[in-house]
Amino acid sequence: MRIIIHSLNYKLLNLTAYFQRSNMEHGIRFIVSSIIMILFFGGSLYFFYYVFNYLSGLYDIGFLLMDKVISIGFLAIFIMLVISNIVTAISTLYRSYETTYYFSTPASHLEVFTIRFIDNVIYSTWGVLLLGIPIVIAYGMVRGFLWWEYLFEIFCVLIPFTIIPACIGVILTIVIYLLSKYIRPRSIFTIAISLAVLAAVLYLRLGQPSSLAYNIFADWRVLNRFLGSLAATNFPFLPSYWVSQTLRCFVSDNGNLDVYVFALLSTTAFLLRFVYVFAKRYYYTSWQASVGMQTATGAVVNKRWRIPVFFHLPDWLSSDFRSVLAKDLKLFIREPAQWAQFSVLLVLLIIYLVNLSHFPHNISDKFWRTVISFANFAFTGFILATLSVRFVYPNISLEGKSFWVITSSPMPIKRLFWEKFWLAFITFVLLAELLAFVSNVMLGLRGYMMVLGFFSILLMSMSLTSLAVGMGAIFPHFEERNPGRIASSVGGMLTTVVSLIYVALMVIILALPTYRYSAYVIDGTIDFPTSEFITAGILILVLNLTTIIIPIKVGLKSIESRDF
Repeated sequence: MRIIIHSLNYKLLNLTAYFQRSNMEHGIRFIVSSIIMILFFGGSLYFFYYVFNYLSGLYDIGFLLMDKVISIGFLAIFIMLVISNIVTAISTLYRSYETTYYFSTPASHLEVFTIRFIDNVIYSTWGVLLLGIPIVIAYGMVRGFLWWEYLFEIFCVLIPFTIIPACIGVILTIVIYLLSKYIRPRSIFTIAISLAVLAAVLYLRLGQPSSLAYNIFADWRVLNRFLGSLAATNFPFLPSYWVSQTLRCFVSDNGNLDVYVFALLSTTAFLLRFVYVFAKRYYYTSWQASVGMQTATGAVVNKRWRIPVFFHLPDWLSSDFRSVLAKDLKLFIREPAQWAQFSVLLVLLIIYLVNLSHFPHNISDKFWRTVISFANFAFTGFILATLSVRFVYPNISLEGKSFWVITSSPMPIKRLFWEKFWLAFITFVLLAELLAFVSNVMLGLRGYMMVLGFFSILLMSMSLTSLAVGMGAIFPHFEERNPGRIASSVGGMLTTVVSLIYVALMVIILALPTYRYSAYVIDGTIDFPTSEFITAGILILVLNLTTIIIPIKVGLKSIESRDF
């Protein structure tokens, strides 16, 4: 226990010293981080307050819909927390130099686990809390919570709610590394992701989310079925259900608040105790298995499997370009934290598409079709911005301290730069265009909106890739090996802000001429919006050329002028 307290005290002193530094980079990082968190928190609060306030005006059915949104929202947060804890635990509990250092000290393996478990909970939950707290505050503002009810909900409900998936994620990670002695981790993750997709699809099917799309004003029998489905889709043994019920109990006289709070606290206490016992028995064994995975040489391997056909790149590419490209592909596939997070994003996209299949296709109003199409376009842009910052921005920094080897080789730095760009651009444009096409088909969008979405996604993929690669060259961190920490550096945060601003500008610029065109189609007396199309075209051209050219030029100049 003394070692745990000493380590936590050292981390606190290190955090205090971080804020006391007068370095310009740390100041910029703190300011940018604060702005991002404030904007995200404020934007989330405004969005949920607007939604809940609108639903509250729908008479009795509005409050039922509000509770349904709360239930689904916290279920999504719960799933995200479990996945986030698994991904974070891979790098925190196992693939970390700090963990290796702790094992070289007199600390016992249980003390090492306790220290790293606390780090894992903080790393994987603070971002999600920025989403959960605005939901609670917005709900309380609409339903008239007292000040102490906000505090009770945050400290006695939300905090235990975040610890439960943290325990589940860590237990699953330990099990994965224990099984790695018998099954390849890649196969385990594939099976786990497949089961997660299957569970999500089954929930969406059995939960009947399409009930939200009923035309409830058509028939009172449909209305009754709709109201009945709202209560039937809640599973009473999930922590997300307990959280949503505690919120309802504050505004209901017949609620059992103590039952749901006790369920959260007792489950948290049980899982913490179980994690402690489980880690005492299996953590060190699983850590040894992870070390064995990293040091295994695989002496008896067929040569044909050493270089799979996937890595036989076209001969018309230059040999140095092929070598670097093959190296990046292999590193991505061999690094569990990379493809595990990429797989998680793909799972979320699949869930999004499955949910779209329940959306009503018979919307004839041009205005709402335009709103829906641009909401889908904005979502696609947000996904691209997230992927570019997380997977493209760290690419140059991941070359590490041995980057000088490339600079001293005959291969020009410019060729390495373009290798990073084309690999990311081709991957992202294929993924984004496929997502846009499938989602537009599911939403029943055709013709002009489909063509506009295709070219807009193409431009957006190129611009966001250029921005991420260029900023990664301007703000490299060759001493850091964790891509997540590279993405959260000052350069990564600046890239995130600029990327989101770019996506917002693209949506805003394209929205006005599209809306005017929809009005022109509806009402033949309105003139064709020629001036709006010309203005939007010029603005789009200027915006994308700026976003593409400036980061690439500045990034190339920055990386070429560095002294290695």
